[in-house]
Amino acid sequence: MEPTEMIAEIKRQQPKLVEQFKQAVASKQLAHAFLFTGPKGHGQKMFAEWLAMRLMCEHVSEDGEPDGTCSQCLRIAKHEHPDVIEVEPDGQSIKIEQIRFLRDEFTKTAVEGDQKIFIISAADTMTDNAANGLLKFIEEPVGQQLAILIAENRQQVLPTIVSRTQVVDFYEQSPEAYRAALREMGYDASVIELVSQLTDSVTTASEWLVDDWLMSARMAMVDLVGKIVRLDSQAFLTVQTTLMPLATNKALNRIWLQLFAAAWRDILLLVNQENIVPYFPESKTWAQDAQRYSFEAILKVQENLLKAPQMLDMNISLQTTLETLVLQSQFELAGKI
Repeated sequence: MEPTEMIAEIKRQQPKLVEQFKQAVASKQLAHAFLFTGPKGHGQKMFAEWLAMRLMCEHVSEDGEPDGTCSQCLRIAKHEHPDVIEVEPDGQSIKIEQIRFLRDEFTKTAVEGDQKIFIISAADTMTDNAANGLLKFIEEPVGQQLAILIAENRQQVLPTIVSRTQVVDFYEQSPEAYRAALREMGYDASVIELVSQLTDSVTTASEWLVDDWLMSARMAMVDLVGKIVRLDSQAFLTVQTTLMPLATNKALNRIWLQLFAAAWRDILLLVNQENIVPYFPESKTWAQDAQRYSFEAILKVQENLLKAPQMLDMNISLQTTLETLVLQSQFELAGKI
């Protein structure tokens, strides 16, 4: 993401925090250590980079914004600035070698200018020993140093770290702001409600646009659900031939089940003649096909779908889980026409 795009995006995601920090910088009341907490996808890392740009930008605007075009902003956005030290987990956690590197960097002054900034992601994955190793440097910074720790779970951060930082909670956007962000990303109006149901993370929603994954997954689910409702014997094979080629990322296994449940939710409510905004425009056709089944059977399918994540928890593969759901669904529908 280009610096100017990043600046615009973080202003859209966290406008109140942007204004608060602009005022703190302008009045020289910025703390030297922060803990950014909250669920992934609410702009914590991006905000940390915006703050680094604001502090180092060569041409800050009259309203306190970094310009996003100077060499400082460009290098920060490319993660190439020698005085902006970023640490990400090595695997599942921050390793002791990374802490040693940080401690060494904390003792050094800035390479360029006076300001030095540390951005430590997943700070809640540090061991107590590792966190204790940072305490001294957070308490007694050398020169103009700013430390920004980012954590999803504040409760897993060492209390002594929490007490020595200014905690900033990143809250989710309003539904209206989130939908506006999805539109600006490029999501079609017909899928915005569905995306909003599947995730409240702008970052995650953006990732789903890569290779048009979500639209491909949505169309695969449309194909599957249509066949289930029609009691098409090819529904079982559709899991293997259409869905599984798209299900290469295991981290998205539960999203497949959410897609399935969202589609069936539309059918259930439309058959029950409720006034809803459907997640799938195709659900009106599905509901017409489903009129021949008892409401009890349609409800039973939804109950099975809501229990399906338990199968993944038992290390049952996604393919087996989906195939089981197809068989269960068609059995319920066929038995109660």
